[in-house]
Amino acid sequence: MSDKDRFDKLTINSPLLILGHKLRSLGPPSLTTLIARLEETREYDEFRFLVKEFLPEREREIIGEQTPGAQIAKFVSYFQDRYFPLEEYLAYDVEEYAQLVSSIPVVVLGMSYDDYECIPSDSRPGIQLMAYLIECPYDDGGTRVALAEACREHVPVELLKQVPENGISLDEAHRLFNGTRYKGLAIWADMLNCNTGNFFLDTDYEMMGSSMGIEWSREDVDDLTRQWRQAESLSKKAYDLSYKIDKQPEKLFKEIIEFISKKKGVNSCPASGKK
Repeated sequence: MSDKDRFDKLTINSPLLILGHKLRSLGPPSLTTLIARLEETREYDEFRFLVKEFLPEREREIIGEQTPGAQIAKFVSYFQDRYFPLEEYLAYDVEEYAQLVSSIPVVVLGMSYDDYECIPSDSRPGIQLMAYLIECPYDDGGTRVALAEACREHVPVELLKQVPENGISLDEAHRLFNGTRYKGLAIWADMLNCNTGNFFLDTDYEMMGSSMGIEWSREDVDDLTRQWRQAESLSKKAYDLSYKIDKQPEKLFKEIIEFISKKKGVNSCPASGKK
């Protein structure tokens, strides 16, 4: 081997040259990123920590993005695939690391009063009919009247009259539907009342807004990941039933009314007295 060949081989395998190749492959940071690092030194360090802690194999790809917004969007995309959903705005409308690192921007699914109030106008037939079966969790007779009106578009009023005036209570829903083919209604009653025992299903955005938020930690992320899987499983049972009712609202609603009557050992549920 000639001296030139030895020199070329040593040069190719030089640690300094290898480091140089790695640095060049990452590319220079953009001006936006440099400014963000200077202005948000602590937040940037915290962001790097989150990447290393929860997505270590994606670190180079995430940090290699040219702006803080792009870095955060990529982190959120990969994080959601592995753990649980984060707020949607983080994928397109963020330029400061603080918006991510200050607390876990978790998505919550709890049924708020506003959500319940929208059911008569904005929901599918299955959701409306299931909501009408269950007692209103709020002292709001007006929404229940509107719900009855919406349900009349899907089933005869004679069937609706067989539902208790205020709907079936939460406790009664569990006594009637637990362990049956209509167990989704018991879960739905819990969802309406934020009573599932699951963080995602029992917390609405008003509750989150009045809290201090959830700090980033491995323990909390692991716990929230477990609870997200549980929330998916529970809500699927309720929504699967609602989709079945969507397809045959009158038939399925009548079957549920007959099931309730047999379970109670009476001919029908107490009439509501609605005209």
